[in-house]
Amino acid sequence: MALYVYDHGYRIQTPKEGLFKPGGVNSLNRSRHAHRSADVEDKLHADGEKFTVPHKFDSPPKEPADAASKAYAAFAEEPEVDNEAAALTVSRIMVAPVHTTTDATPVITAWKRMESLEVSHLIVSNDGNMPMGLLSKTDLIEAGKDSIKPITEIYSRKLIAATPETRVQDVAISFIENEINAMPVVDDKDSIVGIVCRTDLLRLLVSGPHLERWV
Repeated sequence: MALYVYDHGYRIQTPKEGLFKPGGVNSLNRSRHAHRSADVEDKLHADGEKFTVPHKFDSPPKEPADAASKAYAAFAEEPEVDNEAAALTVSRIMVAPVHTTTDATPVITAWKRMESLEVSHLIVSNDGNMPMGLLSKTDLIEAGKDSIKPITEIYSRKLIAATPETRVQDVAISFIENEINAMPVVDDKDSIVGIVCRTDLLRLLVSGPHLERWV
């Protein structure tokens, strides 16, 4: 599966299981190794627009507006093909362009930016647009939203990244196994091109009945 592990901005060959303690759906302990687990953040809106589940008995369904719903709608209309290449890929649901920040950004500045953008994650990048880490709202809350110390002391330096060609199924499995909420998307030059969050997958879950085609 096309997933990469980055540590302090470097793509490494160590299997992700060696750096990310497996979580799984039955895990009882909160993960602190990389992206924060879905505890506080599940009570916050994740990266992307707010959305609501359409009611079956209301007015006729409207054309989906967000990228994930549009991708699913287009995918669901395609004829079924027993071919790995036909799987839904990250390129069709990722949010792009993605919001980034530097490790010198003060906590309070990062918090205000997340609030204004209505996102729950910022990718920490260097001058070459390579991923150095991931910052979440949970990190900022735990550090104190009004703190003036730089985020370099709190953001997660180990992360898992996908490519535009990674299957959505593989991302979903990684979210569950590693208890993470967001995943940067990089190209073959390690440049950041997007981000996928749990809510992007949740939009797929409410977009149609043919979930077995991508899970």
